[in-house]
Amino acid sequence: MIPVLCINDNSINLFVQKRLLLQSGITDSVITAADGQEALDYYAKLKKTPGTNYPRLVLLDIHMPKVDGWEFLDKFSELYLPSFDETSVIINSFTVDENEINKAKSYPVIVDFVTSQLTADYFRKLALPGMQDKVV
Repeated sequence: MIPVLCINDNSINLFVQKRLLLQSGITDSVITAADGQEALDYYAKLKKTPGTNYPRLVLLDIHMPKVDGWEFLDKFSELYLPSFDETSVIINSFTVDENEINKAKSYPVIVDFVTSQLTADYFRKLALPGMQDKVV
């Protein structure tokens, strides 16, 4: 099973996402990061150890202190996506801002922009790995 990375500055959201992912059965390994910088540091370590099983799915909050979701996406796309090219990102943000949804469409790595609570059933329906069919 593939690991999944959850990036969110809200510890309760991280706890709920981790629990839902494990209940869904799509993974048995959930890595968490409290902000975009922590996630970028994680990828920097992964890049130094080629062949490591890396997350093919990232759940990303947009509004975070330090390095927010957009900054993470920009740096990840530039520095790490070539090495981790099977990565798919789902933005999970409760803000419904049409500009952000449109901005999300400009990132090929984003497969969905979810503005509601995620469910285990939602994760079970994902076509992993690769997720060729974009939802956005």
